[in-house]
Amino acid sequence: MDKVAAAGRRKGRIVQRGAAAGWLLAACMALAGTAAAAGAPDPAAPVAAPGTSCPQRDGDTSRPRVGLALGGGGARGVAHLGVLRKLEELGVPVDCIAGTSMGSLVGGLYAAGVPLEEMEQLVLEADWKQLFDDSIPRRERSYRRKQDDREGLATLGLGVGARGVRLAPGVLQGERILSLFQRKTLHVAAVRDFNRLPIPFRAVATDLNTGQPVELGAGSLAQAMRASMSLPGIFQPVRIDGRVLIDGGIAEQVPIDTVRRMGADVVVAVDVGTPLMELDSDASVLQVVSQLTGMLTVGNTRDSTSRLREGDVLVVPGLGEDVATGDFAKAAEALRIGREAAEAAAAQLAALPRWQVAPPAVPEAEAPARIDYVRLENGSRYDDQVLAAILDIPTGQALDADHLERATLRAYNEGTFASVTYEVERNADGLTGVVVRAREKPQGPNYLQAGFRTVTDFSGTNETSLRLAVLRSPATAYGAEARALVGVGSDPELQGEYYHPFDPQARWYLYGRAGARRTTVPVFERGNRLASYEAKVASALLSLGRTFGRYGAAEVGVERSVGEAQVEVGDPALPDVDVDAGSWYAQLAVDRLDSLYFPREGHWSRLTYRRSAGWLGGDARFQEAGLDVLAAMPFGRHAVQGSLAYHATLSGELPLHLRHRLGGRGRLAGFHYNELAGEHYAVLMAGYSYQLASFFRRSAVAGATLEYGNAWERRGDMRLGDGIWNGSLYLGFDSAMGPMLFGYGRREGGEAVLFLEIGKPF
Repeated sequence: MDKVAAAGRRKGRIVQRGAAAGWLLAACMALAGTAAAAGAPDPAAPVAAPGTSCPQRDGDTSRPRVGLALGGGGARGVAHLGVLRKLEELGVPVDCIAGTSMGSLVGGLYAAGVPLEEMEQLVLEADWKQLFDDSIPRRERSYRRKQDDREGLATLGLGVGARGVRLAPGVLQGERILSLFQRKTLHVAAVRDFNRLPIPFRAVATDLNTGQPVELGAGSLAQAMRASMSLPGIFQPVRIDGRVLIDGGIAEQVPIDTVRRMGADVVVAVDVGTPLMELDSDASVLQVVSQLTGMLTVGNTRDSTSRLREGDVLVVPGLGEDVATGDFAKAAEALRIGREAAEAAAAQLAALPRWQVAPPAVPEAEAPARIDYVRLENGSRYDDQVLAAILDIPTGQALDADHLERATLRAYNEGTFASVTYEVERNADGLTGVVVRAREKPQGPNYLQAGFRTVTDFSGTNETSLRLAVLRSPATAYGAEARALVGVGSDPELQGEYYHPFDPQARWYLYGRAGARRTTVPVFERGNRLASYEAKVASALLSLGRTFGRYGAAEVGVERSVGEAQVEVGDPALPDVDVDAGSWYAQLAVDRLDSLYFPREGHWSRLTYRRSAGWLGGDARFQEAGLDVLAAMPFGRHAVQGSLAYHATLSGELPLHLRHRLGGRGRLAGFHYNELAGEHYAVLMAGYSYQLASFFRRSAVAGATLEYGNAWERRGDMRLGDGIWNGSLYLGFDSAMGPMLFGYGRREGGEAVLFLEIGKPF
């Protein structure tokens, strides 16, 4: 045992700790003095009578009971599988298991009867990057949520209310990880007592309010495993039976005491924790915080292993610097190191009891049951009908884990839920049901949002604007939303809007917006820039809409605008322009793009018509129509795009503030932003992009465009041969606050433009 333990201590200096920043809360607990109490068992936790949770699985009561204690360590925990493999080869029985964090995942699946081959395949082939991403593809989001991209506002994870500003409890909820656990344990979903699993099991978590370990031995196996892995600051805590639970490693990194309390006579403990770093006086703040956190886990591990007895076995895989906590891409390497550690401990493991009779057969996985009912435990402000409509879980059909995962993720991505989880249960009548639990974000329902926009051509043109907003969502049980927004900088504005669905499916809705804004509008005369006007416009809009599934909507509305525009750059003798218009409009839109600004797949189209209405007031008389189409197709990391935009004023004169402005990638890249304007325009674009990387479904790309088009003040001047060729090369990233774009554009017969754009055009 000493040799194996020593092998783990010879790891050297660790330079990477995967969850350093996320463990800030745990470090604060250490500073507050909770570490000393963390190793003690929770006096309120249920304690089974010795032996009742760890009977000899082969019925041979003459031999010692063998318990397995699997420690936490993130990706390093993959090494547990190597030890399990060796135990199987030697014929050593495992009568009970306790696991912490990643050890709870491995131990829980093994206790549920999942074969080692399947577990190895899972850790080697799982898309870990996606598992830690709770978002869904943009094209699968609701139509209302897709419109958020056009607002250029990012929700900051902050809420405001009577209690002041509140911060979100974690970066991730872990919806996909929980769905994975649910999928892999569906065959034991009806087992509520973990003593009745093929192998009795306990998952160890930490009570956030006491620092005490909590042994989870009943309820949902998947939820217990997820609670044990709740890294503070990274994953949101899990509430079970009134307790708020975080990662078990803070209280009991290697759950030796837990498996001993289950009744184990002999313990096989596997420690995959990250040792302390070797720091000097130049250590960064994050390194110091990580080290303080490490003192918790290393300290309680040392305390637990000190209570190992003669005949117990401690295995410490020599993961060293090779596999860090977050290195899930190195699962194969962690698996190999685990096997090597088990081989090094083979002599000690061989001295353990062996099966005296054939090991009990693991029950085969049951075929997916039929869903007889769906029960909602709705802890949100939404009406149950709204949640049921979003989930869309059919009854009377076979249980489909893929569909359940998509359903809960779809609801979670509405943006106001802290968690949406499901469990499978069997009631007293033998019926199989799906229980969906939805919990709203604790910082809601008033959320702070921000948007930033800056544009420069590095030759004197610079525009910068900042927007701040408060969104209330939901404002009604059917999911209404209200937002107040203020903008400062180049385009100052003040705006309020309200969205009101009339039915649980949000098929019919009312939308209203009112506000005031100041903006700059260039004016051209036969292709020559005449002046730039500063327009100050107040407007109000009211519309009625009908959505079609998650992909499209039709809308009819009215708008009234008043204001004035004065010459900002140009001949001061040019007259001021009154902005006084009333109009009605209709539009039909379909949005199935994976990204609004850097699309790689899907399509978007919009058909619009607008006409002035004397009964709304205003002096302007006009009618206009427009068609926009954009499509993209991927080929591995490569993608091609094509788009067409055609807008024309059919009669009258378009009010100044409604005139179309061009310039920038996809809108004639050889022109400066807003350099070109007119009542009519047409642009045809072909593009190519290469995906450099992807972060939470947001792509970083390099690309190029070729564009042909122009803008005209008179419809009679629109001619196919009057277009201007433009081209661009660019680097871009589809950030949460809008596109980030650096590029080079050039137009036919004109100068080149170097441009940097951050944020959505407002």
